[in-house]
Parts: sequence; C-alpha cells; structure tokens
Amino acid sequence: MDQSGWRLTGELAPELAEKLEADLEQFAETQGIIPPTLSRFEQAGQIFWRVDIYFTEQPVPDFLSALLDYAGLAGWNFDLAPLEDRDWVSESQKLLSPVRAGRFFVFGSHDADKADETLINLQVDAGQAFGTGKHETTSACLILLDGLAESVSPSSVLDIGTGSAVLALAAAKTWPLARVTATDIDPVAVDVSRENCIINNVAMRKTGVQQSGIALMVADGLNDPELLSEQPYSLVFANILAGPLIDMARSITASVEQNGVLILSGLLIDQKQDVVEAYQNERMTLETECERGEWAALQLRKG
Repeated sequence: MDQSGWRLTGELAPELAEKLEADLEQFAETQGIIPPTLSRFEQAGQIFWRVDIYFTEQPVPDFLSALLDYAGLAGWNFDLAPLEDRDWVSESQKLLSPVRAGRFFVFGSHDADKADETLINLQVDAGQAFGTGKHETTSACLILLDGLAESVSPSSVLDIGTGSAVLALAAAKTWPLARVTATDIDPVAVDVSRENCIINNVAMRKTGVQQSGIALMVADGLNDPELLSEQPYSLVFANILAGPLIDMARSITASVEQNGVLILSGLLIDQKQDVVEAYQNERMTLETECERGEWAALQLRKG
C-alpha cells in the first residue's frame, strides 16, 4: 500500500474538539511549523465529535506527547495510521463549507458553483498555507472589514501574516484603488497567496511601486527596508497570535498612519485584555471588536 501521510483519529466532547483546534495552531507556532490539518465534526446520535488530524509524515511520539500535554489531553485515546495514496487535500476541501462573513463569501474550488453575485466572492482552497476564511479569526476580521467598507477609503493596506491572503484579497476587492502589501514569514504562504491573487483576478504590484494591487513579500516582522519605505498604512491587519501581537505592539502601531485603523486577531477571548492594554500603551484606541467561538478580533484607531 502506498502511503500519503498519516491520520490521527479520536473522539472528543465538542468543546474539547474546538479547544484542540486552537491549541494545535498555537503549539505549531511555538514549534515554528505549519499546523497539521484538523477536521472535527458531529457524529449522528452520538455525544462526542470525531476529530481527525492529518500529517504529511509519521509524527514522532515525542511530538504527539508534547502536543497533547500542551492541549491538556494527556492520555487521550486515539488511533494513528498511514493513509492510502489519495489526494487528501481535495478530500479535506470537501469538508470545508463556504463561509459568509458580512459582504464576503469565501469558498473552495469544489464550491465554485455556489458563488453569490451579490457578494464579494473569494476562492481560496485548503492547502499548505493557513487561512481559508473558515477559521474564526479570519472570519472575524472580515466582519470588521465589512463594517469599515462604507466609512473609510484607505489608500494603503498592510496584511501581516497573510497566510493564504484572504484579508489582502478582501481589501483589494473592497477598495480597488488601494495599494495593498501582504507579508508572511513562510515562503510557501507567499507562493500560495500569489496563486490566489491570480485565481481571484486581483492585480499584483512590486513593493515601492505606487499603484493599486497586492505586493507580496516574505518578511519576519516590520523591519524589512521595503516595508519601512511604504509606511505608514491607512489600514493594517495583523492576524497572528497574542504573544507576537503584544511583542510587536510598538512596531505595528508605528506602521499605522495618524487616524488609521488597525485590526488585530489570532487571540483568544481570554487574551483580549492583555492585547488591548499593550496597544493602548501605544496610544491606540479600541473602537469595536468581534468574537467568533473562542477567538476575538479587535479594531483600534490611532489618534
């Protein structure tokens, strides 16, 4: 039998399944890796949900033990087995239903026939980069962006930790004349974002060129000379994690123009106050927020 990755399968109460999804992403961040794909769904007539975690190769026992300790699931009874040689990316896409967030409709190629002409449609497939619009942090950011669409007209937008470029694409579609910059620490994410720009018919540009469209670049933080040359930005997205958001509060705030807007996510609801305080210390004012599941997105203004 040919092998095409490994799958961990187990059952958890719904609240623990949701928590494991969040913990998996945070743990992967601490390890500096792209998180394995996790699927969770109800089982007819049963209390517990089925949870599947897909790995590209056999996970070592120490990694699994550390992950489950991190998630508070030491002793969880699960099965781990190799997968047959199939297109598991396509299979996982079938589990991803389209997402409606304000005026945005995010779907995979398998649901292209469901595009809604009354909405801003974004085709983004599950793949090697984080972010399909399905995750609560991304959809919460989209809802906040939707609330800004009629009241602001940013000339420049920055998306830090762009993943698959959902937020950058949404901004470019909302404000076609805006100069958008999208960055990620992961070169694979930048490659995926480039493909998504083509799929969604969004123009691309080079950094430093003052024209509409999306410029993509690999960058760790905001100290890259090309990024510094394009500051300040009218609107900035940073959908990363609470720790980096707090650590980068000063540099992120510095990238926002006076009276500009900052949307932060990647933080759990119980981390919200610490993040807000870090940015209030940089003279940012909290305007509104959006909570989805266990996650929160914050909208702040520099003034």
